[in-house]
Amino acid sequence: MTNQEFNVAFKPFLDYFPTTEMTKEKINIYYLALSDLSKEQLGSAFISMVKNRVYKNFPQVAEIRQYATNTTESELEDRIVLARQIMKNAIVRYGYYSSVEFEDKGIHAVIDALDGWQKVCTMSADELEKFLTFEFPKIYKAYSRNNYQVTKHYIGYHDSINGIANINIISFKNMGKSLGNVNNRIQSLNFVNLKQNSLLEDKDREIKKLKDVIENQKK
Repeated sequence: MTNQEFNVAFKPFLDYFPTTEMTKEKINIYYLALSDLSKEQLGSAFISMVKNRVYKNFPQVAEIRQYATNTTESELEDRIVLARQIMKNAIVRYGYYSSVEFEDKGIHAVIDALDGWQKVCTMSADELEKFLTFEFPKIYKAYSRNNYQVTKHYIGYHDSINGIANINIISFKNMGKSLGNVNNRIQSLNFVNLKQNSLLEDKDREIKKLKDVIENQKK
């Protein structure tokens, strides 16, 4: 972001928040610390702060950066909930044998910490649940705030044996679709079960009627 772009994007901050102690020197420090962001990110940070920030004082650089990069504590907690569910669903849907790449690279940071996708898929349920509860949030937050390099994708057992790479791209959107399909299948099965139960009840009533007729004939 150029100095001119910064001045335009930073002006709303100066207009909205108290600036009694703001000087040209301080504004220059803000520019130096925020210049790696885009003007769009800085503009987005301002809108988000106006909507969600409860403090009236002028925001510090670190806080503006968190809003600009979607790494405030509340945003990270929300993302962690989704990322954790996406990873668990992917383990069930794709498993040890399939190759995967997650759109959310924070999940890759977690998988790397566990020594790869195949290792993740062979963990016991208790082992995995403990990791997801206690270690997943720490690793995910560290990656989100530092954006270090992670593995691009993970090769499943079948692809590693066959020497090919059929990568399944996984995002919240397509995992959501698969979950919807699962729910639809469950609902269909429930409907079939209800229908079958209804038919059984009808047959029971018919059998009871026949028994009553037979009993009456005996009398």
